Amino acid sequence: MLLRYTRDMTTQVSELYQALRAAGVADDLAGKAAAAVVSIEDKSQLATKSDLLALETALTKTIYQTTWTAMVVMTAIYAAISTALRFVRP
Repeated sequence: MLLRYTRDMTTQVSELYQALRAAGVADDLAGKAAAAVVSIEDKSQLATKSDLLALETALTKTIYQTTWTAMVVMTAIYAAISTALRFVRP
């Protein structure tokens, strides 16, 4: 089981696993503890403040564009209905 965990781990996590095993921690518990550190250590998957700011900017732009488009479409529909009503009413 040591080889399976060691291949997927960084050097520090592998050393932690080996230290836990040397201290007498059961293999499955040492593996779970090392795997937990791997998930904490892999920060490349976490969003940074700049990532969130970029996402917020993109979403805000999309919301403004969608709102503007909806307003233009509603205005066009209102104009079409108003024009159509002129032909219906004397």
